[in-house]
Amino acid sequence: MTAMERGRDMQAESRWRAGWLVAAGGVGLAVFVLLYRQAFPQAAVTLEVTRPEAVERAREFLSHRGATLDGYRQAAQFGGGDDGLAFLQRTVGLEQASRWARERVPIWSWDVRWFKPAQKEEWRVGVGVDGRVVRFQHLIDEATLGADAPQDSALAQAERFLVERGWSVADFDRVESSSRKRDQRTDHHFTWEHRGTAVAWTGAGDTATGSGAVRLEVDVLGDAVGSYRHFLKVPETFERDVQRTMGVGQLLAIASLGLTFVLVLVALGLTIARHRHGDIRWQPAFRLAGLVFALALIQGVLSWPMARYAYSTELGWGTYIGMLVLILLLGTATYGLWVLFTATAGESLGREAFPRSLGGFMDAVMGRLDPAERARASFRGYAVGFAILGYLTIFYVIAQRYLGAWLPAEGPYSNIFNVYLPFLAPLTISLVAAVTEETTYRLFGISLIKRYARSTALALLVPAAIWAFGHSNYPVFPVYLRGIELTIGGVFFGLAFLQFGLLACIVAHFVIDAVQIGMPLLTSGNPAYVVSGLIVMGIALVPALLGWRLRTAGSQPERDRG
Repeated sequence: MTAMERGRDMQAESRWRAGWLVAAGGVGLAVFVLLYRQAFPQAAVTLEVTRPEAVERAREFLSHRGATLDGYRQAAQFGGGDDGLAFLQRTVGLEQASRWARERVPIWSWDVRWFKPAQKEEWRVGVGVDGRVVRFQHLIDEATLGADAPQDSALAQAERFLVERGWSVADFDRVESSSRKRDQRTDHHFTWEHRGTAVAWTGAGDTATGSGAVRLEVDVLGDAVGSYRHFLKVPETFERDVQRTMGVGQLLAIASLGLTFVLVLVALGLTIARHRHGDIRWQPAFRLAGLVFALALIQGVLSWPMARYAYSTELGWGTYIGMLVLILLLGTATYGLWVLFTATAGESLGREAFPRSLGGFMDAVMGRLDPAERARASFRGYAVGFAILGYLTIFYVIAQRYLGAWLPAEGPYSNIFNVYLPFLAPLTISLVAAVTEETTYRLFGISLIKRYARSTALALLVPAAIWAFGHSNYPVFPVYLRGIELTIGGVFFGLAFLQFGLLACIVAHFVIDAVQIGMPLLTSGNPAYVVSGLIVMGIALVPALLGWRLRTAGSQPERDRG
């Protein structure tokens, strides 16, 4: 066979592999789009008020109650009772749980607070997805002067408040009444249960071990209503069952974290040892670590609204800010050092074990990668990412339909909307995760085991399992399911690392995380969020598009000459 014939055969084989990769990616994307709702349950609840509207309604409510908010700082975030939704989902099913969340009990709400640093008194208001006030609390010092009203008088005041909120007290049974004498006032607590809303929970052994129900709570502080809550009481036995199960997941995740820490220590040791022999390339690793440090720092800054809401008034404002800055810098520096040592040791080992898999990665970090090669890595990464997304979707459809697995349904909102510039969250979070995890578990983990254990199978399996079970603290039941799912996924990533290189793996990991984190942007109904979500998810395609454009432009003169 001549060299020309061998070249034609290699081109034909390359086209054949590219065709299969395109087919796998296309099928995976189609499966994800078509079966997304079946694989990842969504509560059918619509968010009818925006953050500014919720803040204004909360302000109006407090103003009507005579609160003076001048001089108070304001913070707001969206939150939900995940246990409440999970309980309803497990007992009455997702469809009925969604109906309950829309019509009977608030599962999610905008939580708005007004506070002053280092001062106990503050106001908190919860505004439900339909715009109604579902919760409020006026926090005051225990020594604040108030009335010593008898319980009957306080009960009448609490019932009047409920009527003002639109409730018919006749539809409720009072299940709790208590009083507590303070230094200069008497506080009273009352709880009512909505008749006909009790839902039994059947725990292990198929015996009823408690029930949940829609409840109302009112506290009267002295002679003024100090708090109100409309909520779903979740049986304590259900909460304990979930906590016990999640405790196993936490244990698995901690074990994975411990093994990851060992990997990083080994990487540090190998970096030092190989540096003495001049076998470490520092500059690309420093650039990669700097990128991760910068992205993690940006994400921390974007998360300021959440940190502001979480402020405890027991701390001074300056002290709290200082603590946040130190934690952010230490956390981002840890990420940077983690990537630095796994990248240096992994690249050194990889040059020995899998030199072809590193082709282009360090050049890309240094900005020297050929546009055509960047385009190929981007294209392969998207194809691999879409294929793995399809696998994940099928895995959860089968697990829920045939194996008794279940996932708590997602709500109408995501935590990414609680940060500045929500459309950037999928970008920063996904890039940090992709670079950090692929550098650690694929570049370093696979190369390390292949170099010293001489087994490709172990090199693929062990890092995949360590990485996978680190996700066991996610609310997926049974808790070991996530470990199984991602161990298989990690092996797929490892095969992609061997076949297409590290750069394609990082792109694939980014694509998967960006799509999953960014889905709330696409389903938000806000045109700006939808467009920005699509842009973020497609940002890693830019090298492929540029490469295609350059290739097209380069071939144009040849066609003109012909």
